[in-house]
Amino acid sequence: MNRSILLAIVVALGLQSWAVAAPKVVNGSFEADRYTKAPGQARANGGKIQGWQFTGSVGLNPTWEGAGKKATAVHTFDDNGRVPDGRQVALLQNACTLSQRIEGFEAGRRYRVTFRENARRKSRSPDPPRLEVTLDGQTIVSSHLVTPADDFDRRTLPYHLVESAEFVAPRSGALELVFKTTLDTGLTVLLDQVQIVELGP
Repeated sequence: MNRSILLAIVVALGLQSWAVAAPKVVNGSFEADRYTKAPGQARANGGKIQGWQFTGSVGLNPTWEGAGKKATAVHTFDDNGRVPDGRQVALLQNACTLSQRIEGFEAGRRYRVTFRENARRKSRSPDPPRLEVTLDGQTIVSSHLVTPADDFDRRTLPYHLVESAEFVAPRSGALELVFKTTLDTGLTVLLDQVQIVELGP
């Protein structure tokens, strides 16, 4: 076999192996479930979000009225901003957590978490909600205010892009990613397009 062809095959196999091993968030854009009971809390819609664990008032928006392609979207909480990926987002209302054990980390390699965030515009409180993100118990996005991306009922501007601090995996295997809201005043954070980016060794 030609040496250059053999080398190309070896490189391709190596890249394939690396891609399989890379950490991947399951249902990172929250499209796997379909909620039909407004306003969209998980506890009223089967009590699950595929791939995720949660505590408190967590759910999905929009909810859907009707069947098939004629179903109507009900935007109770996601009342502003352009959804970054797909048609649905996760919602975290009041003090709660949304978490996932993510497989595929390699000890010593560098990573970053990226996601899109927004806040409900029509809120009972004049103050914006706060969000903190941890990985393996370490803070990678400090507690910060989350502001609405757009005016009420407008979907022109995109959700805010957030990139975590760079971190080095302390061990190989699964690490737990946790989103945590800290205010219990009727405030709602909206999340979408959660991803892990590998930066190399």
